[in-house]
Amino acid sequence: MPFDLSNVPTTIFTLHSGTRGDLTDPRLTYYATSPCGSVGDAPDDMCFSGPTSDPAAQHYTGTTPDGRYGVAPICSGLGSLGASIQPTVIYSAGMSFGGSNTLNITLHGGSTEFCNGNARVTYAMICDKNVHVNNAPEPRVNVVDNCSFIISWRHPSACATTSTESAASLENMRGQCDASNPAPPAPSPVTCKGCLPPWIPTWDMMRSTVLYTCNYSGFHNVSEAVRYGIVSYDWSNAKALWANAQPMSAEELITKQAEMVLARDPGIEGEQPRVWVYRNKIKGLNWFKSVREKLDDPQYAGWFVKFKDYKGPQSNNSYHPPACDWYGNASHPPKCSGFYHDQGQTPNHPGASRSVYPVDGECDFQCNCGPINPCGEYTFDHRNESFSKWFINGWMINNETLLHKPTAINLGWLDDEISLQGMSEGGKGVPYPTWVADTGSTPEDMQDHVDAFRRNIAKLQKATVENGGFYWQMVTGRGPLIRAKPAGTYRMKTAYNVTAEQCISILRKQFCTDAPEAWQFAHMYEVWPTDPNIGEQAVAEFLLTRGDFAWIGYSWAGCERETQFPRPAEWDYDYGGKALTPCVESEAKSGVFIREYPKATVQWDCHSGRGSVKRHANLWKTASTTVQ
Repeated sequence: MPFDLSNVPTTIFTLHSGTRGDLTDPRLTYYATSPCGSVGDAPDDMCFSGPTSDPAAQHYTGTTPDGRYGVAPICSGLGSLGASIQPTVIYSAGMSFGGSNTLNITLHGGSTEFCNGNARVTYAMICDKNVHVNNAPEPRVNVVDNCSFIISWRHPSACATTSTESAASLENMRGQCDASNPAPPAPSPVTCKGCLPPWIPTWDMMRSTVLYTCNYSGFHNVSEAVRYGIVSYDWSNAKALWANAQPMSAEELITKQAEMVLARDPGIEGEQPRVWVYRNKIKGLNWFKSVREKLDDPQYAGWFVKFKDYKGPQSNNSYHPPACDWYGNASHPPKCSGFYHDQGQTPNHPGASRSVYPVDGECDFQCNCGPINPCGEYTFDHRNESFSKWFINGWMINNETLLHKPTAINLGWLDDEISLQGMSEGGKGVPYPTWVADTGSTPEDMQDHVDAFRRNIAKLQKATVENGGFYWQMVTGRGPLIRAKPAGTYRMKTAYNVTAEQCISILRKQFCTDAPEAWQFAHMYEVWPTDPNIGEQAVAEFLLTRGDFAWIGYSWAGCERETQFPRPAEWDYDYGGKALTPCVESEAKSGVFIREYPKATVQWDCHSGRGSVKRHANLWKTASTTVQ
């Protein structure tokens, strides 16, 4: 090869496609380095929960090809030196890029939301002897048909290395790397520190169950909580109590609830945190004391997004949500705020129009979220650098969560996000995009909001793992999803069905192998309270395919009322601990998969869509880990 690319910089550059802030041409973020390098250590840990050793990667915002949620910071490699399809090299003599000679290096085997294993990236290395060897690539990535990505890079190394190697003599140089002309070795695979929790895994069945819940009327029943290996509490827990506190005390009561559970069962030292608690990533809910203290203090005004052209109480009807609350008297008049806030899930005193002031938690008198600002869902401004530090090490990680003594309380459901359209869940009766209009945000502003939010979430995930935690949205796997689910469950209007072919393909490729790919990240096998098959069928799917870090149970399905969510007996059986091996196909091309546990044999028949768990004679119900 007459080209030496060893001096192409191995700096990781941030590139983009699309137009900044343009909804019709979304601006996606990419990372790129030398075609011989790796973006495994992307800046600001932007690939912390999904790194790649490829030289170019797309930062994810959607769902990844392997079914993981695209929660930042996940990246997907666009092509590798180590792919099964060898790199392609084509030299173009003065035929493109303004007549410059160009060395086109195409790497294959990348995966994006639209191309699972079929994406490719072309480095268009343009001969330019006048630029420095540390010259960066062009800032924009050109995308063709969602699966082909072109990175243009002016660099002196793309020029012929000797005078005898003229452009004309290289004109026909094209082809694929092979044994006689091998590509450089691919960089070593990177370790994903944000894909699996930092604690010791459990294979105890009871400890592998999870309940995300709340009780509106008061504290949740601790006797039910300790039946689950993990219980995660929503901010609505004990709402009838904290909504009438003076001022509101959601933060204190969710901590008290966690401590009540830990007093009964602190969990097993070194294993998963026993209790997880709610926090919000973008909404400043001022019924939480930590948020209220900052919102009411003028020196932190830059931490919250403001209404456009707010002029006091006369601006109450100037926006889609009201700027003032409605209830008050002479001694406690209604409060107004110039900080953007909506009433979507806000406690209110009943009596006003519920389309404007929904009552999500009833205040007996004027709702009290502090002396200055009305109760509402405010918006954090992630663009503020000082806010960023408090967001991670004040709001999220503190002595009521991961630093709680003597037993840590894990971060649980970290809710909501911001996109180019605005803040999620903008409020009942408030159309999603109106946040942008109400705050007067330009497309450039929105892009800055989104970029800053993603950077902070990347930093948060890293800090969470470093402090021994792993929050709900970091559990990005959902199991194989081979079990049929009836209509009316899991928020689905129609039934969810899986064909035999789909089932077989999923199990053969992702789960029933010597080293299952799916086990590279944690999985939540979610069930629904009204699904009649959460016993043996759900447990069979779970036991057949689970890895070290997997849980079965309830994600958000609303607060429990008079009755508790069903808990099948199969969730409390002792299957003997860790499975002996991953699942295997019972016979070649049978479509029937089995897995052996010390005290049970698990089977799944893809043709019938049914599973079974056959317990051995020495099986007994879990006793050692059940809390009385």
